[in-house]
Amino acid sequence: MASGLQQLENLAPDGHRGFYVSGESRLYHIDEAGQVRTVLDDLPVPRGVQVDGTDLYLATGRDGAVSRYDIPTGRLTTLATMTVPNGLLRLPDGDILTTWVGTDIGVPDTGVSRYHRDTATVQPNWSPVPRSEGLALSPDHQFVYTDDLFTGQIIRIPLAAPDQWTVAATVSGGLPGLDDLTVSRSGDLYAAAHLTGLIYRVDPNTGAMCTIDTGLPAGWDGPSSVRIAPDGDHWALYVSGFDGTLRRLRPPADTDLKPVLVPN
Repeated sequence: MASGLQQLENLAPDGHRGFYVSGESRLYHIDEAGQVRTVLDDLPVPRGVQVDGTDLYLATGRDGAVSRYDIPTGRLTTLATMTVPNGLLRLPDGDILTTWVGTDIGVPDTGVSRYHRDTATVQPNWSPVPRSEGLALSPDHQFVYTDDLFTGQIIRIPLAAPDQWTVAATVSGGLPGLDDLTVSRSGDLYAAAHLTGLIYRVDPNTGAMCTIDTGLPAGWDGPSSVRIAPDGDHWALYVSGFDGTLRRLRPPADTDLKPVLVPN
């Protein structure tokens, strides 16, 4: 879809068959034809992104900001300051979750933190998972899934009882480097592992999994994020990579691949 960009960390469908992707210091927009433009530059390590209507929500690592970018006007507003936020998920009620990956030496463990929209306050360790990277909402909106870069664990967090998190599955093989994940409407998880260069499809109810190996680069150039988005009249997986490339993975015709519906 596009290449030659900065190391890409995260991506979000824009609702118009294009994508916003975060690089080392830039926020890009890539349209359906693969045309790239820089939306924001000189950002302090942009990470998680999510689009909701005409708003884009963005986490930046160096300053810890969670911000709202108004797409029509270009106005960027800081909503809160977190402890080194990495993954980002805006919940149906408007609250925002961020993750703490655990790679920043000397930074206190904050688990999954929650920004409460109604009070404009931050709750560190809303869910005290030891480390986590990506975030994805379950189809029934009762759980949030996240993944651990170091252990290969995929973690299920009940929204009603976030302290009672459990391990739904574990990717074997040493250190796969799970970096981000998404959920289909049928309940399957798709997790991007940048060290192995693979996308894992996981059934969180049984822990069963398989790998989708399409020749993605491995190691430090591997996949960083994965999302479900339209591909003509069908759906496909879109994968950002630390090699500065956005790729489309077209599934077999019988694959039930639709994104989770989230009301505005």
